[in-house]
Amino acid sequence: MSTWKVARLGRTCALSGRPLPPDTAVLAALFGEAEEVSEDKVRGVGLVRKDYLVDEVPEGDLARAVEGAYCTWRTRTPPENPSHQHRLDLGLARELLDRMRASPDPERAPVQLALALLLVRKRQLHLVSEQEGLLTLRWPKTDDTFTIPAVTVSDAEEAQIQLELQRLFEF
Repeated sequence: MSTWKVARLGRTCALSGRPLPPDTAVLAALFGEAEEVSEDKVRGVGLVRKDYLVDEVPEGDLARAVEGAYCTWRTRTPPENPSHQHRLDLGLARELLDRMRASPDPERAPVQLALALLLVRKRQLHLVSEQEGLLTLRWPKTDDTFTIPAVTVSDAEEAQIQLELQRLFEF
């Protein structure tokens, strides 16, 4: 399995050159490069990270800037005071996923998928397989598997999911 090292959040907006203020929405994008060394001396394997201020860059300019990116994601810069940083309650996330699995609702499938992938990323859930619109998963230290639907999420749904997860976890 390949391991990718991704450079930390930059210090300035890749479009405007303005410093990234604390606790601000940022769009991060990975672009293909032949060879790259980031500011924090992480040697890349063909990817370079660029960060963009979401609120200060017009949406059209932002869309053109990330065109051709390998992937993009939205994040926030860390708060000025580290004690104010929000932490994800992984126990609550697991409980919420279990509740969603117990009463399946097709309208909640995108949130269920996002929550499951988040738990996989945090190594609180293991991805066993992916096939024909289903993810097969298992909790650590168990042999029992379960499935959730792997639905396609539009950009509009992505923003709605992000807001719903922020509300649920009080971010």
